Amino acid sequence: MKTIDLKTTTGDQKILIEKGLLKNTANLIQKEYPGSRVIIITDSTIDQIYGKEIKANFTNALYLVVPEGEESKDFKTVIDLSEQLVQNGITRHDVILGLGGGMVTDLAGFVASIYMRGMNYMVMPTTLLGMVDAAIGGKTGIDFHGKNLIGTIYLADFVLIDPDFLKSFPDPHKLHGMGEVIKYAGIINASLFEDFEKKPMDIVTIIEKSAQAKTNVVMQDLREEGMRKILNFGHTFGHAIELAMNFKLHHDKAISIGMVLANQVAQNLGKQDAEIGNKIKNTLEQFGLPTELPSELTLNELAELIKKDKKRKGEIIDFIVVTELGKTEIIPLKPEELVKLAA
Repeated sequence: MKTIDLKTTTGDQKILIEKGLLKNTANLIQKEYPGSRVIIITDSTIDQIYGKEIKANFTNALYLVVPEGEESKDFKTVIDLSEQLVQNGITRHDVILGLGGGMVTDLAGFVASIYMRGMNYMVMPTTLLGMVDAAIGGKTGIDFHGKNLIGTIYLADFVLIDPDFLKSFPDPHKLHGMGEVIKYAGIINASLFEDFEKKPMDIVTIIEKSAQAKTNVVMQDLREEGMRKILNFGHTFGHAIELAMNFKLHHDKAISIGMVLANQVAQNLGKQDAEIGNKIKNTLEQFGLPTELPSELTLNELAELIKKDKKRKGEIIDFIVVTELGKTEIIPLKPEELVKLAA
């Protein structure tokens, strides 16, 4: 088992990575939280695929299922889940296990952070996106007039990563989440580009390197006041694209396009050589990710949506550009300046 420790001044998080970890999770929880009741929050897709196995492993758990999809990340779902916790006599000494993709981990973490002013919380991501990004570092949230505009930073005690959840995708080139992994290659660990070329590709090593990359950043800046901002590479444009498309375009694909636009901005600012942008773009295309803005959208439309970005300070967005593979710079820009530079 690979263990990564994320330590901050306000709390710690332990990340465990091991194939087959799901079947040992109930025993781990019993050991860490003796006498506590387990509340599993998951979505309808995970319930359909893994429901029987999960229930067999957690015989006494309160099992709560929300509809699959970004639409479940709203206040109504938070209230519905909180109502069920109250009706079942759940206390802050019990433990929520968020089991699913990024939507579930954002939602379950938010509920855990506000119920009785914060309760025990663990997360088990079932997607590559969750394993390398969404579940690590304590960000929770729901969508409210924009993506994740309501949320908290609340570290799960444990992030339990079982790569066996990815077995239903035998071709790693079809895994949702590779966009975020390629982001880490661009901004932190350029050695990942070598891992992408290996045949067969070692997805466990890629997960470990990506999780370590995010952990190293979060430990230096939990609340995104400085260095953690680099994790937003591609996300300023990407989140605007998601919103413009009513979340019909998968996060991974939107961020992929966002990274290409960010590289165009960097090159027009004289901060990046074209070969760097081409390397990232070619790698995105290698994994079947889009690199062009959808024909129904325009850059000017994105400018208006970028103004709703939660990272905006006044009229300014701290925009992330890759200057060399593994190196970044933060540049303050207005949304209108961004779209001109991305053209």
